Amino acid sequence: MSLLAGALAVAVAGATLNDQLEKFPIGFWNYAPIEVFSEAKIQEWQDAGMTLTMGPEYTATLENVARMKKILDWSQARGIKVIICDPRTHVSAPLAEDYAARAAQVAGDFGSHPATFGFHLLDEPDTQAFQPVCDAVGIVKKAAPRCHPFVNLLPWHIGVNSRVGYSDWGAYLDDFLKKSQAEFLCYDCYSQMLPEKLGLSMYFRNLTQYEAAARRAGVPFWTTILSVGHYNYRCPSEDDIRWQFNSAIAYGAQGILYFFFYMRNPNDNYRLAPVDEFWDRTPLFDALKRTNKGFLKRYGRLFLDLRLEKAMQWPEALSGCRLFEPDDLIKEVSSGTHSLIVSRFKDKQGRPWLVLVNNSTVKSVNPVVTLHGAGTQAFQMNWEQQEVGAGVVKKEGCVIISHWLAPGQMEAFRIAPAP
Repeated sequence: MSLLAGALAVAVAGATLNDQLEKFPIGFWNYAPIEVFSEAKIQEWQDAGMTLTMGPEYTATLENVARMKKILDWSQARGIKVIICDPRTHVSAPLAEDYAARAAQVAGDFGSHPATFGFHLLDEPDTQAFQPVCDAVGIVKKAAPRCHPFVNLLPWHIGVNSRVGYSDWGAYLDDFLKKSQAEFLCYDCYSQMLPEKLGLSMYFRNLTQYEAAARRAGVPFWTTILSVGHYNYRCPSEDDIRWQFNSAIAYGAQGILYFFFYMRNPNDNYRLAPVDEFWDRTPLFDALKRTNKGFLKRYGRLFLDLRLEKAMQWPEALSGCRLFEPDDLIKEVSSGTHSLIVSRFKDKQGRPWLVLVNNSTVKSVNPVVTLHGAGTQAFQMNWEQQEVGAGVVKKEGCVIISHWLAPGQMEAFRIAPAP
């Protein structure tokens, strides 16, 4: 290794995951067979606004390894990173005796490709797989230091504690991060698409718990949201997609995956994926495209550099959620009876940001936020990622900002408090 290459490796190792990312991670779970992936399919990823996504699953034949390398080439040409789902890095319990050798093979095949983000190890590990997957993270990281092992954890729900062997979910997440040294947390939760209000509480409880654990460990967290109707989960509308995406951002998520993108062979009541069983794009494809590309065009990687301070709800909070209270920045919020998410972030310069999300999937609202200080200013990112004045209205000793929000719409304001 040259001195330059060695210095670069040390610099990358010392940087946080977010510091290493050029784009905000947006992707999907990929269950399509590797044989269908031509360059046109990878273009479809770019068309939908994907930036970091899962590759297809496959058997590890020489032919499929070559196919996967072509997928990486096509992805690299479009600025997309890929999580490789190679069976050789899949974790079993107990961990296979030759796991390190297999991980080294996969690293040799793909580890140096610039489009490789990392390798998928296991989805929703239970108590038997807990230690094996923690060990596997270290083994894979050693085999491919510049890549990132990917593990997707279960969401908390009633009765799930016995599956992971912990009565306290926060302790479970803390132990996973401590024992695995994983660089980020990722989990899936779809309860927000259930008809009952309990499902919403579960959704926000998971966001809150995963964000808190990630904060304690100093790592980011990602979440998987729903893009296909199945079981009791409704088929998401465009408003549902926008709300899921933006509510997760407002609670501190720094990566979004969709479950899922390509329809599997029809089974049970799975239906209306973004790309259906005939390989045709459905209206949900366009919903993902507008949500993803709109977020990236306006905010770029901004939210990778923001740190959540608190996320609140107004005028009432769901069970387990924090109710909005006035603070040193925000004097009051008004939206009638309409539900809002009010979040505070700080950027790397220590400057405050205010994020508002319409916490409804059906109604628009024009919230009014009153900020302390007659000289306080507010700025927004325009469509070209340029900071522009938000147009505050001055009031005695304070200023007011307001903005119409469609269902699930988000607005982010950098606040410059009055001196």
